Amino acid sequence: MEDTQALILSELRSLREDFNSYARESGERIATLETDMHSLVGNGQPGRVASLEDAVRKLSQWRWWVVGCTAGCTAVVSVLAWFIK
Repeated sequence: MEDTQALILSELRSLREDFNSYARESGERIATLETDMHSLVGNGQPGRVASLEDAVRKLSQWRWWVVGCTAGCTAVVSVLAWFIK
């Protein structure tokens, strides 16, 4: 009977140690995820996602500026070509 109690007690201690190590590792992983989330989303300051959104917006604006300039230059060249003929 005493051997069974000792075995159960040792198994419970082992289970508690495993659970404590799991809880500690989980806590560390959650802390790392929170840090990464604050880096992406921002913690009072614009995060990396906001910076990427701004860069994409500027790139889109620049693209339309180039398209407009190209259309304007094409119109000027075609009018000049019409006058020269």
